[in-house]
Amino acid sequence: MKRFSAALVVVLEVSAACLAGGSAGVVWAQTPQATELTDKPFFIKKTWTIGGEGNWDYMTLDPVALQLYIAHGSAVQVVDVNEGKLSGQVTGLRDAHGIALDDNGQYGYVTDGISNEVHVFDRQSLQIVATIPTGKNPRSVVFDQANRLVYVICPATSEESKIPRRTASGQTIRQSSDPLVKSTITVIDADTQKRLADLILPGKLGYGQTDGKGTVYVNVTDRNQIVYFHGQGIESRLRRLAAGPPSAPSADGSRSAGTADPTLTVDWSDTATEDQPVPKGLHVFPLTDCQSPKSLAIDAADNRIFAACDNMKMQVIDSTNGKVMDSLPIGAGTDGIGYDSTRGLIYSSNGGGVGSLTIIRQHLTDSYAVIQELPTRARARTLAVNSVSGDVYLVTNITGFDLTHKGGIGDLKTAPVEGSFQVLVVGN
Repeated sequence: MKRFSAALVVVLEVSAACLAGGSAGVVWAQTPQATELTDKPFFIKKTWTIGGEGNWDYMTLDPVALQLYIAHGSAVQVVDVNEGKLSGQVTGLRDAHGIALDDNGQYGYVTDGISNEVHVFDRQSLQIVATIPTGKNPRSVVFDQANRLVYVICPATSEESKIPRRTASGQTIRQSSDPLVKSTITVIDADTQKRLADLILPGKLGYGQTDGKGTVYVNVTDRNQIVYFHGQGIESRLRRLAAGPPSAPSADGSRSAGTADPTLTVDWSDTATEDQPVPKGLHVFPLTDCQSPKSLAIDAADNRIFAACDNMKMQVIDSTNGKVMDSLPIGAGTDGIGYDSTRGLIYSSNGGGVGSLTIIRQHLTDSYAVIQELPTRARARTLAVNSVSGDVYLVTNITGFDLTHKGGIGDLKTAPVEGSFQVLVVGN
């Protein structure tokens, strides 16, 4: 990878800002305005340059050890948020995407998209201790402490979900209910680190979250929905089915534990038959005026779901009945949303244009206001929230033009500046 000069980088970043305010001025025009001012505005307090190569995806924070885990290229980077330095890496991956942590500080789970696997790593040594096959294209991953299960969200790939976006007359299609588009959730036993089953669900799944009580919520991006199921209703049955039937007694009267079926599949899709090893327990919340929901956060105490939508809106949904309680504007290009229950704040990280962080205050259960739209940096689209300190972490890199490339200005191509990957620390 070529190393570009700092001067070159400045030219590109300024150009991006001009484009966002010029030819793409809609982004500026639709940027949400604060409806209530905060007495302590948020700002980018620090920037930690940690380097590394490749694209990045989700990150998560260990609130006890105060370690930030970032899925970045072929590794999970671990940052000590007290020191602001890289403390280690989980290596040996091909395409890291989602990270979940167990509740006892021992293990972490990272999805490896190209390999169709989840790697279990020891959080002390950062060594991979187990590798578990999953469905195709694993992305988000959820640890359910109530039932000791790990759910791996494997959305339908672009090839599998070839859904027309326009009608023959050119009219845009906002959502699809194509029954042939299906995704997989691989269910893993966190105690044995074994794959229990694959749940087949309708639509193209996105991000998953749990309420900490055993219910799992997943947004369906091509149907503008949130689906959910109760882990309590399937946990014991899946463990029993995965263990297999007990074998016949031997000559001495003893019985073995049986033979597990590694291909146990539970089809809850639109085209499934009724005869399934686990009865269908899938519930659907349709979202109004929320196009392609990208991420979810949960307020378990008040039974509220916060959904970040691709049409620059955040919706507040009652998790008991699916009713949309409120809708607020957010910035463009969101791919992450976080909730700080200690301070009653909701954050949407928006990587579109020059980047922004929408900050929303929760006064009461159903009283919300945008208190700040903080400019961040381009491509800072995912986040993690530190409820201990109140800080929010974003990640991005710096890109530049290779001026040594032969040809005219129209042939210039952008590339990341080597070693520029960084963590932005936002606080007030």
